[in-house]
Amino acid sequence: MSEINIHHPHDGFFKHSLSNLTVAKDLLQAHLSPAITQRIQWDSLRLSNKSFTNEKLAQLHSDLVYSCQIDNKSAYIYIMVEQQTKPDPLLAFRFLQYNVALLSEHLSQNKQGKQRKRLPIILNLCIYTGKITPYPYSLDIYDCFEDPILARAEMFKLLSLVDLGQVEDDELAKNGTADLLEMLLKRSRERTFLEWITRHPEAIKKLGDRPYKISGIYYILGVEEIRQAEELIQAIVNIIPERKEDIMTAAQQLRQQGMQQGMQQGMQQGMQQGMQQGMQQGMQAKSVEIAKNMLSKLHLDIQTVAQVTGLSEEELIKLQQEGKEKDQSP
Repeated sequence: MSEINIHHPHDGFFKHSLSNLTVAKDLLQAHLSPAITQRIQWDSLRLSNKSFTNEKLAQLHSDLVYSCQIDNKSAYIYIMVEQQTKPDPLLAFRFLQYNVALLSEHLSQNKQGKQRKRLPIILNLCIYTGKITPYPYSLDIYDCFEDPILARAEMFKLLSLVDLGQVEDDELAKNGTADLLEMLLKRSRERTFLEWITRHPEAIKKLGDRPYKISGIYYILGVEEIRQAEELIQAIVNIIPERKEDIMTAAQQLRQQGMQQGMQQGMQQGMQQGMQQGMQQGMQAKSVEIAKNMLSKLHLDIQTVAQVTGLSEEELIKLQQEGKEKDQSP
């Protein structure tokens, strides 16, 4: 008898057999718990064309997805035949990955209606055909972690969420160097900062000592929708005059180059168009002009200019060289 080569025999046999809903139902009823099989509305069982195993693993396992109703609610059943010669200790994690991919696709296909904000149940079944038996690894997702005890205590629990609108500034002030970061983020809801700055001088005094003082000023100016940059900068300087030189370096450039206008225009354009390209282009152009003035007029070092403008040292060296060539030209 001549040799017969069949490409992916496991995959073909598995999928062809279970495309028959009677066979699929019998398999599921044989292996899922009776408590859940009694709640599945079997007349709603449908084979999906979805697959969540990647091409590289196609020879190692095959998968099928069924949609159905459980208690009149959307649900999926995910079946995979595991054919790897060497068992996978992260099998439970792989199923988690496949489930997340399936849930994401479900949401993308149900953007309208009641289902768009709710996730369906997924029932998982793995048919293992490997040589090493019984299956040597845990099927508990928590055992996939280096510290299963800590994982069980902390993973997949209630999401830790800080609602800044429900936290008083006095409480935020206890959070070390992150205090002002959270205060500014909280205040950003109002889209204006001047009144808050004048009412909270103690908070603003911290700005001069925080690692993010320059980016904090930029953030205030970028979010502000009512006041001019000069008013905000002056209010900050009045509170922390000892930091005037640092702040005025940024303030002088902002006034001269209109950086506040560029930031606001870019941000508004980004929000209106659903993209950040406008803001980035506006900021880049303004940053270049600011950098030129800081290098040629203020004679600041490249490292300081890079920190203030966000431009790379390579870009600044090039700008510096261009400036020198321009000055030397007749």
